Amino acid sequence: MTLGQLREEVWNTLARYDLALHPTPPHGHHPNFLGARKAAERLQATPEFQRARLILAGMDAVLKPLREAALKAGKALLLPHPDRPGEFLLLKSLDPRKLKRVREAYRYGAKASLEGQPIDLVLIGAVAVDEEGGWVGKGYGFPQAWLRVDAPFATLAHALMVYPKLPVEPERRVDLIATPARLIRP
Repeated sequence: MTLGQLREEVWNTLARYDLALHPTPPHGHHPNFLGARKAAERLQATPEFQRARLILAGMDAVLKPLREAALKAGKALLLPHPDRPGEFLLLKSLDPRKLKRVREAYRYGAKASLEGQPIDLVLIGAVAVDEEGGWVGKGYGFPQAWLRVDAPFATLAHALMVYPKLPVEPERRVDLIATPARLIRP
């Protein structure tokens, strides 16, 4: 199996069983899925999320509840620019209701560099993960292959996106995987 075949398998399964939420179809995305809010609540209850002051968060729809919860709790967010790799935006003290669409963040934040930022947690979307912390993404965009941050990486996944062991070489490792039913700490 190739990375592309694994992605197609996950996307097709989520679509076939009507488990994908906006944006649909899930193909080409880190899918938003039925139960994602419950998985986000599970991740929010972790010590890693609770004590984080600065969170680097992807722009994926599935991560929206986590971005909103972080802002509501007074945490700062560092967001990658969706079209310019390596460019970031820092959001502090923002009412999450002002952020109807994630692209609007550029009206409220300040350009920032990844260098020297005291990042406490990284939130990324996923296409597939495994019980050992292996991660496969959508194949482009954030998080870029070069992204190295000295902080735990966390993601959300539907149970159908979690494999005992990925059938391919993982693209990176994650430290926390929250599903609607459980928290996985590889």
